[in-house]
Amino acid sequence: MSSAARVVMGRAKRGLYAGRHIQFGNQVSEDGGNKTRRTWKPNVQTKRIFSFGLDRHIRMNITMHALRCIDKAGGFDEYVLTTPDHKLDNDQVREWRSIIGAIYAELYNVQVSTLTVKPGCEGQVPRHLQARLKGVRLEDLEPPKL
Repeated sequence: MSSAARVVMGRAKRGLYAGRHIQFGNQVSEDGGNKTRRTWKPNVQTKRIFSFGLDRHIRMNITMHALRCIDKAGGFDEYVLTTPDHKLDNDQVREWRSIIGAIYAELYNVQVSTLTVKPGCEGQVPRHLQARLKGVRLEDLEPPKL
């Protein structure tokens, strides 16, 4: 199924949901085992997230799963640059990804040549800079442009 033909939950188009959608199932009673249809909605909160590439806070609806993924990736910029398209349902986030990618491409030409990492601190460097230190170019990391 191509990404253009994919059905996306309406709320996911207005926030960062990290592939989470409404799930359906049965609520089963304790005594009789009677089944009633019900839904589980994603845990969505309104949060402000700081982007170093855009140099500003971004207010958005975001699931707690996406927030944990952002923490694990090392920040909003790293998450957006490394997340596959099928988890970025929001067109605004895809636009931010292209802007952040262009900003980091400019910064690589200026700052990465002077980047020095203290021994033992390699794990604290963002993932895309670790790749740059190993000789991988940004074009290899960046997802295809839309």
